[in-house]
Amino acid sequence: MTIKVKVCGITNEKEMKAIEKLNVDRIGFINIERSKRNVSIDKAAYLEKQLLNKNLGTLVLEPDNPYKTIIKINKSQIFNIQLHSLSNFDIRYIKWSNQYQNGKFVNTTKVIGLRDKIDEAKINEIQNYCLYNENILLDYIKDGLTGGTNTQIPIETAIEASRVIKQRCSKTEVTLAGGLNYEYLESIQDKLHYFDRIDLNSGVEKEPGRKNISEIKKILKLIEDT
Repeated sequence: MTIKVKVCGITNEKEMKAIEKLNVDRIGFINIERSKRNVSIDKAAYLEKQLLNKNLGTLVLEPDNPYKTIIKINKSQIFNIQLHSLSNFDIRYIKWSNQYQNGKFVNTTKVIGLRDKIDEAKINEIQNYCLYNENILLDYIKDGLTGGTNTQIPIETAIEASRVIKQRCSKTEVTLAGGLNYEYLESIQDKLHYFDRIDLNSGVEKEPGRKNISEIKKILKLIEDT
C-alpha cells in the first residue's frame, strides 16, 4: 500500500506550487480564526485556482453550523472539506445541499481528537463518524480543540483507532496527524502501514504557515521506502 501525504496550512503560493510538484495527495487551506495558519476564503479560493490539479485543494473548517460551511464551499468552489466540528446530521445535510446546488460530490474528512487512551465513548464516536465520511483524520486533542497542537498521538492509541475504523468502515480512509516530523515518522516507520495518509503541517515548518520543502522531500523519501 502506498501511503498518501497531505500538506496542510498552506499560506504561500510559491511554496504551494513547489509542494504540488512533489506529488502529494492533498494540499490544505485552513480557514479557522484561531489558527496561526488562517487564510481567508478569498485567499483559499485564489490559491486553489493556482493548482494544476484541482483535486488537491482541501478547505479546513471549524464552523458552528452547517450553513456557514455551505456558504464557504459555494464561495471557494473547493469540494474536499476537512471538518473540526459538526454532527453527522450536519455533514449529511452539507453533502445533500452541495449536490443540489453545485451538482458535485463533497468529500468530507472528519477530525477525531485523541489523547492517551480510547474509551467506549470514543469508540462510539469513531464508529459513528466513519459511516458518513470518506476520511477520518486522527489528531491530538487539547483543551477540547483539535489542530495546531503540535502534539503527537501515542502511536499505539492511533493504531487502535485505525483498527476500530477499518473494522466498522473498511473503505473509509484513515489519516494520521499531530505534529508529524521526519524524526518521529522515522521512529514509527514500521507502523505507518496502519494508516492510508499522513498529514504534515507544524512539523515541517520554518514558521507558522511557511513550509520547509527540504523536510517534506525527506519525509516523502521515507514514505517511499516504507
